[in-house]
Amino acid sequence: MNLEESFAYRESSLLNKLKEFQSAIDDRTGKGSAAEDIIEELLLRPFLPPGFLCGKGAVICSTEPDVQSPAIDRVIFDTRVSMPLVYDKNHSIFPAEVVAGMIEITMHLDARKLKTDIERMAPVKGMTERRYFVPKPGTKTQVITHRTEGGVSPRSFIIGSPADPNWDVVTIAKALREVQMELGSPTHVHGLYVIGIGFFSTLPVEDEKSTSKYRICGWTGPERIFRFADEFRRAFDRWNPIFHGCSADLRAYVSGESKILAE
Repeated sequence: MNLEESFAYRESSLLNKLKEFQSAIDDRTGKGSAAEDIIEELLLRPFLPPGFLCGKGAVICSTEPDVQSPAIDRVIFDTRVSMPLVYDKNHSIFPAEVVAGMIEITMHLDARKLKTDIERMAPVKGMTERRYFVPKPGTKTQVITHRTEGGVSPRSFIIGSPADPNWDVVTIAKALREVQMELGSPTHVHGLYVIGIGFFSTLPVEDEKSTSKYRICGWTGPERIFRFADEFRRAFDRWNPIFHGCSADLRAYVSGESKILAE
């Protein structure tokens, strides 16, 4: 058994599927939707831990519920916490409390598109305030709202087919680092998978004041598709689950109060 050979065949099959749809579909929107569906089927859903699903849509935060993020190609959401506020196969609205990750998918990836994708995800990375119902001490049935500020940002990934199949790996790594340095915190791209070229990961740092932020490592051999899948899975394996006895407090997203109608 040769795993590296298997990975190479798998990546080649993925590229062929994407090229097949690109050749057959004239409409630009149709091309994009077809590519996203293929990536979701082959690279995302099979590697999500139990309790996580993905869907296309925008994200909102309870502090500004009328302000939607740009449409994200795929939002990874934690069904153990709550549900989308509005669900539709083509475009859902997700409260920040459920969002664990984001993926941007493109068929013509270059340095300019890479920057656009990172900028698109940046507003969601900044939505770190979340509200939860937690048991009120000394009571059996009452709850209070607990607000988390400065929490962990959603994981972010980019998957794309290169506009130039000869795009140099060092050039890619430098472009990924430079965009993140320019945008600054909370920008952090957990993984960039350039199909057929390499998988690139931003190394985490413990100290926010560190001068060695946004160092990029990469895998450019036939195992690159495996490296993406492995890091993608681990990103959500390590996502903090909601505490036992707690639930998401989504009241602030919609106006209105209840009234006692009978007693």
